[in-house]
Amino acid sequence: MTEIVFLGTSGAFTTDRRTNLAFIIERPGFRILVEVGPPIMYQLSRSGYKATDIEHVFVSHLHGDHTLGFPMLALNRIDTVNPLRIYAGRTTLRHLRELWKVAYPDLDALLVNSEWCERAEDRAERSEIAPGVILETRRLPHPPGAVTLGARWEFDGGPAIAFVTDTIPNPTTVELARGCDLLIHEATFSAVLQPRHDPSTYFHSTARQAGEIGRQAGIRCLALVHLGPDASNRPDVLGAEARADSNLKVIIPEDGERLCLGEN
Repeated sequence: MTEIVFLGTSGAFTTDRRTNLAFIIERPGFRILVEVGPPIMYQLSRSGYKATDIEHVFVSHLHGDHTLGFPMLALNRIDTVNPLRIYAGRTTLRHLRELWKVAYPDLDALLVNSEWCERAEDRAERSEIAPGVILETRRLPHPPGAVTLGARWEFDGGPAIAFVTDTIPNPTTVELARGCDLLIHEATFSAVLQPRHDPSTYFHSTARQAGEIGRQAGIRCLALVHLGPDASNRPDVLGAEARADSNLKVIIPEDGERLCLGEN
């Protein structure tokens, strides 16, 4: 059984209902934390985890709502022996190191027990990161200063899960998510609630666009995350917008919600 724990589901602007995007993918013998925004320690604690429970981390890009909690996560693993493996592009890894130096300039020794697993920023990359776990990453459209990677995890005998955030609709996302059991896709905006808003100006997507991507990719289920403040309190609207009268299964998880995926 594979479980996704949605620690936070908002974009950069949090609400009283939702905190910054972060989630855990967990199955027997493997657990990975995706994104490390400012409230990550609170999010982990609220869902029953400690920093020492985390040994794998994926970070999509350098923006603060995805990275600013990293120094606290690393600091709170001071007593663990197992290394922290951090998967991200070169640009993001450099940013994470700089965050640590700013937060704790005299404690560089604490990062000795970290493995900086650099992912290609100019091509697709597939590799086995744990027994029976394949990680595929691809660069997504986003402003040049914030190189952004999408990710796909394939589990031996289990589901395939793709994750895409902070980007506009693009063919790379469709290929990354092709045939996935679950696509976790951002929906910062709503075409229904914000019809005059052009999401591409901010390199983000609407729930409608996420649904279109899901149908093109032939996925089984779509989870909408990274929700903007104007849309986050209307999951009913977002779900209907993404489905667009199709039979696509769409969920809009709340913070702390858990989703179980059966094995193939």
